This record gives sequence, C-alpha cells and structure tokens, in this order.
Amino acid sequence: MRSYDIAILGGGPGGYTAALRAAQRGASVCLIERDALGGTCLNVGCIPTKAMLHVSDLAYRAGNASAMGLAAGQIAFDAETFAARTARTVTALRKGVASLLKARKVDVIKGAGRLTAPTAIEVALDKGPETVTAKSVIIATGSRPARPGFAPWDSDRVMTTDEATTTDELPASILIVGGGVIGCEFATFYAELGVKTVLVEMLDGLLGGLDADAVKVVTASLTARGVHIRTDATVQTMSADTTAVTTELSIDQTVITHAALIAVGRQPNTEELGLDEFGAVMTDGVISVDDRCRTSIDHLYAIGDVACAKQYAHVASRMGIVAADAATGHDTTDDLSVVPECVYTHPEVAFVGMSELEASDEFDDVKVARFPLQASGMAQAYGETDGLVKLIARQSNGRVLGALVIGPHATDTIHEVAVAMRHALTVGQLAETIHAHPTFAETIHEAAEAWTGLPIHMLR
Repeated sequence: MRSYDIAILGGGPGGYTAALRAAQRGASVCLIERDALGGTCLNVGCIPTKAMLHVSDLAYRAGNASAMGLAAGQIAFDAETFAARTARTVTALRKGVASLLKARKVDVIKGAGRLTAPTAIEVALDKGPETVTAKSVIIATGSRPARPGFAPWDSDRVMTTDEATTTDELPASILIVGGGVIGCEFATFYAELGVKTVLVEMLDGLLGGLDADAVKVVTASLTARGVHIRTDATVQTMSADTTAVTTELSIDQTVITHAALIAVGRQPNTEELGLDEFGAVMTDGVISVDDRCRTSIDHLYAIGDVACAKQYAHVASRMGIVAADAATGHDTTDDLSVVPECVYTHPEVAFVGMSELEASDEFDDVKVARFPLQASGMAQAYGETDGLVKLIARQSNGRVLGALVIGPHATDTIHEVAVAMRHALTVGQLAETIHAHPTFAETIHEAAEAWTGLPIHMLR
C-alpha cells in the first residue's frame, strides 16, 4: 500500500494539471493512468485534429492559390507521412508532460483504478492489484466517444474519432454521423482533402444550439467545400462489408461510402469507478461538483468531462487547478461562467458568455453590435472575408455579456473578450484600447466602437 496527500485518477489535461499544481503546493502526489499520459486531448483529440485541420487548410489554400497570384501544381496528400508527423508531435508532447511530472516528483502509476473507499483506490497492475490511499482523491477519468447501437462496430470501416485521428489511410468517401462541433471539424478536414463527404444531422441545422450567424457561415463553408449536408435525418440502418458502408437514412436515401465516422457525442468515464457504492451524486453519469470541484463526498473531487457538461481540455485544466488548490487548503473557486468555446472549421468560430438570445431572455437592456469581416483590412488582405464579430453587452452599464467571433484566428481573438468578461470590463474600455493595425484582433475594437455608436470603418 502506498499513501499520498493527493491521488489523481486519470492523466489527461485535467489530471496532470491537477498533479502539477498539487505538487507545486507541496503535496505528495500520485497520478494513476491506465493508458497514455495526456488523455484524449493530446493523443486522439485536440492535438491530432488540429494537425489534421492545419494540413487540410494548407491543401485547400494551395488548390485555390491562383486567385492570390500563385500558380500551384497538383496537391497530393501523403497520409502515411502525415500520420508519422502527427505521431511525432503527440509523442514529443507526451514526453514533455512526463518530464514535468517527474521534475515535480509526481509518482505516475500505470494501471486502471477503482475506488474502494472515497480516499482509497485499487489499481490493477501487471503484478496484481495494489491499493493507493490519500488524504484527498481527484477523479479525472475523462470521456470516450459514444458508440450507438446502429453502427456495425465489428467493421474497421466504421470509426469513432479515436480511430480517425490515428489511421494512416484517407478514405475515398466518408459518411459522418453527427453535425455538431466534432462532425463539422472532421467534415472540413475530409472535404478540403478532396474526400467525398456526406454529413448527417438529426436536427434541422448544424451545430445545434449555436448562434444562427455561426450556423449560417459554417453551413455555407462546408457546402462550398463540397460537403453533402443532410439535416432532419437519422440513421435507420448501417451495414458494412469488405468494400463499403451502406447507410439507410430516414429521409428515404441510401448512402454508400468507403467509410463512416460516428461523431454523436461523448460519454463520461464514470461507470467502473465504484462511485455508486459511496452514494456520489451524479446525473446521467456526470458527477455533481461545486465551484471548488468538491463532490458530495468529503475529500473526493472531480474535474473535466466527468464533472462538467462543457467537455473541453481547457475546462478540465482549470478545474484541475481549482481542485488541487482546494485539496491543499487554498481557497480557489471558479463558477466556469467565462469559458471560451471554439469550433475549428474554416472559417473558425469562437464564442464566450451568453448568446444574443440568452442575454435578451435574462436582461431587458441588451445591446448588440456587429462588425463584418468585409470591412476588415486584414481580412481583405487575406482574401477571407466570411465572418463577423458580435459583441453583446448591457446598455445600462456597458458590461460585456458575451461575444461571437467568426473568421480566421477567431479561436485566438476570442480571449480578449474572455479577459474583459472575467474582470468586468466594459465595451467602452475595449473601444478605448489601441489595437494594432492591420490585425484580425482589431475587429473586436471595431465592434466595440460600433456598440458605442461611433463606428469608424462602417456606416451605422
């Protein structure tokens, strides 16, 4: 039996961040991980998919470079070389995480863990089970792709995102089931590389719940790239043989493709932890926590996808810091009301805080300003003018309630608004801040000026 101040179950971005912060606070720490350090994000999620999208964006730009004055030759995608480069990138980052943990003297234990008490974990090791005890335990076991029953999972032609990010083959055609963030990102990647892509969504539009402006731009972008979008459609049957996947849709259409990607959401990894035995409060597998990441059980914390509906690596990391601080006696809290959310399609979409509809439902003095990318000098220079910036604030005091950014580098630009919201800044203060020109970031400044009623680069 080994004993620690803090034991962390799961080595993804939330778990290893919690381990590092707890060690910084002077605690003795162990990190239990049954697979690779870095979790889904580093190994089969955030990092591989962004490498994929960067390559497909380069290919798409090169294929359309003649309009910019460049004569481009035939673009050919070498899937094997790409996969090898992505693997090297993932390996390097994973080694970096391991080095940080080692430097902070965090004990990394390789094995699957299960709670036998709120502060005791039985770890399945190659040599047999071992019990780890701690003063506090942090659960950070993440999530996995949903695997609905209609899909023939015994076929290697049917994939989740785990397989799609690690294969060294590019299908000739693909059906993507799920038109949410993940489905739209993968549709962008495949379509930009010339793969015949069909995207199926059960709702009446893509990106369910997102701002209508974002849905409109992403739908138009995917369509322009050749994606065949089928909304208000569900899978009735799906079968696979050695050559193809055949899918019957509810709209009386049969789709035959080389492969299928199922992207219908993710499920929290909480079933095999033993939480039911201790009466932990959960809803649909998600552990209930407070703003210090404390569960309903003393000395037991939960972070990331197992404890939050917003399944993002950056949310898990922040929760890891909050939980580690709380477990080591530091009063750090976060209600997660300011979380930048990103869609890495082309163009990118990013938003934070309330949507226009949400703000109007809660306040009676909401004012919204828009700045179109067509009026941006940098957007015109890049030849990428599809998009806009939308700022949402209270008219009475100028407090920023939310924002939407659509366009190149939107996922970077959104953080200026996140900082403003976190520290209760006003739209007027954004407008008074000098922004470098030409940049995409200055579109925030332009939208802020429009909100104040004194826009320079567009007519009211």
